[in-house]
Amino acid sequence: MPIDRTRYPAVRTKPGYISGAAALMNDPRVPAETVIVNIGEGMTAEEVVELFGLKTPLTDVLAVYTHAKAKRLAHPV
Repeated sequence: MPIDRTRYPAVRTKPGYISGAAALMNDPRVPAETVIVNIGEGMTAEEVVELFGLKTPLTDVLAVYTHAKAKRLAHPV
């Protein structure tokens, strides 16, 4: 699921780093997918931020999740 980094600057990709997966800009060792899955399975964004000790602002974490959710609703697997 590609994330538009122009709309979501909190996300970046770096080939060869965490398998080239999209990661949070301020938390480069946390894949964006980790955040998306945990919130999708019922955790609050606040709980995810606390659990992983994220430096990424809560508003950015929510924006990444909202984007992923919208993409999945539009293009279900």
